[in-house]
Amino acid sequence: MYRALLFLSLVYSILSGCVPAGSISNQNFSPDYHEDGKYFHTDFTVFHFSPDSSRLFIRVNTSEFLFAKQEEDTFRAAFEVRLRILESYESPVVKVNFSQAFNINKTLEGAGKRIYSVNFPQPPAGQYIMECTITDLHKRVSDQNYVNLDNSSPQSRQNFFFHRENGIPYFTNYLSSTDTFNVDYRNEKPQVVIVKYYNREFELAAPPYSFHVPSQFNYNPDSVFTITTGLNNRLVFEKEGIYHLQLDTSNREGATIFRFPDGFPAITTPGALIAPLRYISSRKEFEEIKSATNKKQASDRFWLDIGSNQERSRQLIKKYYSRVEKANHIFTSYTEGWRTDRGMIYIIFGSPHAVYKSSNSESWTYGEANSSLSVTFNFTRENNPFTDNDFILERAPLYETTWYHGVETWRQGRVYNDF
Repeated sequence: MYRALLFLSLVYSILSGCVPAGSISNQNFSPDYHEDGKYFHTDFTVFHFSPDSSRLFIRVNTSEFLFAKQEEDTFRAAFEVRLRILESYESPVVKVNFSQAFNINKTLEGAGKRIYSVNFPQPPAGQYIMECTITDLHKRVSDQNYVNLDNSSPQSRQNFFFHRENGIPYFTNYLSSTDTFNVDYRNEKPQVVIVKYYNREFELAAPPYSFHVPSQFNYNPDSVFTITTGLNNRLVFEKEGIYHLQLDTSNREGATIFRFPDGFPAITTPGALIAPLRYISSRKEFEEIKSATNKKQASDRFWLDIGSNQERSRQLIKKYYSRVEKANHIFTSYTEGWRTDRGMIYIIFGSPHAVYKSSNSESWTYGEANSSLSVTFNFTRENNPFTDNDFILERAPLYETTWYHGVETWRQGRVYNDF
């Protein structure tokens, strides 16, 4: 499935600095948070493999493309990747603009996930937004995706390449206890890297109406060790926690890998099933489930009580935990996605009807725009050395009624915002 990284001839043009893109700060990004919001389910990761050149890895599901019959009696799909590197959401000036086309030959192995790569020149040092448009050249349909691009410092995460032994990149910032991986640094020469390990318990996201002040993170590591990049290092991080890789410890920049419970992002163990119930259970109910001898039986009883019958309870469980797992996929940062502010709102209220983004914020609206019945949640990006995916909800007392209405909908045996 992943046996080759197909690299076709690059066709690109570079436009520097003065070509305006269409405004994206007022673009509705809600399809990113809908299960069926896009034509193609793609993953991206970036590696700055030299001081002036970068590589974008793209993982696609070939079954989502149209295969057309060719003259040689074979079937082939074709898609185009068009990249525009923009200054920011607010100032979408195009720094680099190019495209590359790929062919997918139908194989005996059938459809599956494949990885492609594109090399591109880096813009001047800074932080940017990469707009990546995937177009099926036979269907003539496209999806736009936005990827953070950070080449502001030689220590930034994208200067490190986490990959398997066969060169296949990791598209997530988390690993399992059995993952054997390699780390390369951009100049291809072996580098001694300092790894700071943190074993931390993080608070569950507080309700949106509370005046919650999160605890300050203790940056004193639990342990420190070194690794050497390259050389087919074959590393394993067995203990759960945060692993922060740095070349220079005089600042907090670096690359971070997380170890969550095995099975993540799926919800597979009784403990993983119980913890997310805190959002829709009372403190007394939650403590009783946690302390039960048979925890699975206790959680099943909770769902049966609110669902009234087995069939409805099964549907509630399926929908609730699909949102928990989706939150893990989208919102994971320094902690599991379901535990974050955005994960909490997503689990209770579902996919927002409208999402607007800026460089440092997101705004989610449920309901019709400009309606007195709609509600909007605003999130602000936190300056976090471990991740660029940490957003904090702007809490306010006015959300109390909305929150309890959402929770009560679940407790009455109905899925809130089921579409």
